[in-house]
Amino acid sequence: MYGVVGGGIAGLVAAARLREAGHAVRVFEPSGAVGGRARTHATAGDPIERTPHYFVDDAASSLAAVTDFADRVAWKRGRTARYLDGTVHPVDAPWERLAYPGTGLADGVRLAAFERRIRARLAGLDGDASGADEFSEATVEEFVRDRATRGVYEGYVEPALRARFGDRAGDVSAAWLGAWLRSRETRGRNGVRAGYLTGSMDGLVDALVATIGTDAIRTETRAVELDRAAAPGDPGSRESVSVTVAGPDGRRTREVDGVVLATAPETLETLTGLETGVETVAASSVLVAADDPLTDAWRVTAADDAPFDRVVEHTNLCSPERYGGAHLWYVVDHAGSTADAADRDRLLDGLDACFASFSHDSVRWVRAARDSAAAVVAPAGDAVPVSL
Repeated sequence: MYGVVGGGIAGLVAAARLREAGHAVRVFEPSGAVGGRARTHATAGDPIERTPHYFVDDAASSLAAVTDFADRVAWKRGRTARYLDGTVHPVDAPWERLAYPGTGLADGVRLAAFERRIRARLAGLDGDASGADEFSEATVEEFVRDRATRGVYEGYVEPALRARFGDRAGDVSAAWLGAWLRSRETRGRNGVRAGYLTGSMDGLVDALVATIGTDAIRTETRAVELDRAAAPGDPGSRESVSVTVAGPDGRRTREVDGVVLATAPETLETLTGLETGVETVAASSVLVAADDPLTDAWRVTAADDAPFDRVVEHTNLCSPERYGGAHLWYVVDHAGSTADAADRDRLLDGLDACFASFSHDSVRWVRAARDSAAAVVAPAGDAVPVSL
């Protein structure tokens, strides 16, 4: 039997692959339900994920490799914008980016030239790990300011970093630029190409659970210890593995053929003693259902002081009719709290101050979630062990 620690999408996919290969498995999930970050809220129609979930670049191909759900991904064009000085500025078309006041015309031209140079450099690496040092050894800020201008970094790159990493933006390795640029490759004047799993991620989770079998899943069960040892007196023997879990039935140890750790870096370090070199960043995600849209953009990134890091207006990508006519938008913030109704009221008051189109009276309901691993930070100069 194989043990899988973590019942999020990664853990469920790993368990399903093992099951399909003929192995017995046990999934140990510390919370009360599997699905992890793909868990959903109910609406008047389809369910919707608690935090924003979309596919870009080749993510759907990865999905197809493990499920038959790739054909259920609906691909649309989502408009992107920046919120600056009380105005939502579209930034998809070249002329929109050049007119964007956050950078100005001169730095807008420099940004375009910088992107072209970095894309060419990344393409030229072609798997050459030694050539990647220039990206991994510097922070994004150091890299961009050295190769472009301070205005390019502060006016355009830094807001995108903060929307993803919050206060840890200054620590992020320049290796992030590769993923950021790839996510922008499909951008055109009508927005970026983004995919969403029709009917929510619930269908994928249910299919994976059906493959694994509900009897092989243990919720409210946390892995607390992992032990590996060779047979006594025989150093060349096959290593034995055991995992100790704590759950509703108490603490028990199981011998297994192997363990898959589909967990946050902190849990991996606790169980294995390995230092991953990465840290997680938490974020609050508030889902608002309203009678009216907030903007005409799918994703709005804050470029100045605002009560949010980004707003993702889901129903500017998917029809409100799928959700009983409600317009749904996520408000994502790394610094704020959504622990109680007062926190959420303050957030809505902040939106009222930022968006003239917003009205408290149009809000149908508000639901909040805390994502403890919204992003993973690999600081500049830290080598992440590939053997993990």
